[in-house]
Amino acid sequence: MSYRYLFTTSGRYVAFMYGDCLFTPQSQYLGFIRNGNEFHNKSGQFVGYVTDDDRVVRNRQELPRLPVLRRLPPLQPLPPLPPLPRLPKLPLPWPYEDVFENIK
Repeated sequence: MSYRYLFTTSGRYVAFMYGDCLFTPQSQYLGFIRNGNEFHNKSGQFVGYVTDDDRVVRNRQELPRLPVLRRLPPLQPLPPLPPLPRLPKLPLPWPYEDVFENIK
């Protein structure tokens, strides 16, 4: 399996995908992917969508969803080498917001 790095709109590296799971840069389990790009946290709550430009975004106007059956946490993978810094992305159009932008 390969790693996919995820960034904020400002270009900060915040997570990586390994298979259908998301992890922090230190390999702490964040949640899983369903239906190709829907990110759910480890409790099964819907968080947002993984976009083609490697961001996790949520639609502010989307109705809340019922939680899905949570999965068993996977084995913790080795953290990948940190990626090169990215240039900032264009701001997201309304009603979308970056899930990780204001998280340190």
